[in-house]
Amino acid sequence: MRSYISLSGFDTSQILSLIVKYGIEGNDKIILIRPKHETDDRGETTIQAVKNLSRQIDSNIKVEIHRVDHHDFEDMVISFIDLIKNTPCEIITNISGGPREIFLAFTIACLSQSGKINKTTNYSDIDLVMKEITLPNIIHIPDKKLKEILHDINENQPTTITEIANRLNISESTASRQIKKLFERKALDIVQEGKSKKIFVRLAGKILLKS
Repeated sequence: MRSYISLSGFDTSQILSLIVKYGIEGNDKIILIRPKHETDDRGETTIQAVKNLSRQIDSNIKVEIHRVDHHDFEDMVISFIDLIKNTPCEIITNISGGPREIFLAFTIACLSQSGKINKTTNYSDIDLVMKEITLPNIIHIPDKKLKEILHDINENQPTTITEIANRLNISESTASRQIKKLFERKALDIVQEGKSKKIFVRLAGKILLKS
């Protein structure tokens, strides 16, 4: 069983290229990424065209639409990560096409989940050819202690080093060292509020939690 997860604009040629390149059969799945709020009738026309194409090949091919709110970049990235992680079969992703802000969020999600993705394609605006590309593994998976601290901050933010140390029953110096590591990885924001420093999880931290 295979799932194609693809950005989707108003042109079905890239979906067709994927199917021709790798093949498709009954019980395979096509997941189209679309904006949550469609403002152009061509979006629905594209969806219907892909559904019609899949039915002509095999009526058992599933076509699903994964919608995201393009106004919320962080939520888009997390939504795409969850989509990739929760797709159990062979995954082929296409990171070309569709609105730019959705493209960027999907690409970041694919990079963070490169180990889960079997193949990735990209359509070149220069060569006008769809090519298979290799996604680099850019995520350094945190060790158990770092992940425990990151999870605690995410559940209790905004928080302080003292509060983290008390909740996890560790020394403040240990908590401070681990938080420094996470801050250097751009996983955390530390904001001075009065006499204390408040700690928040950034998008990079949420991606690490999903790793």
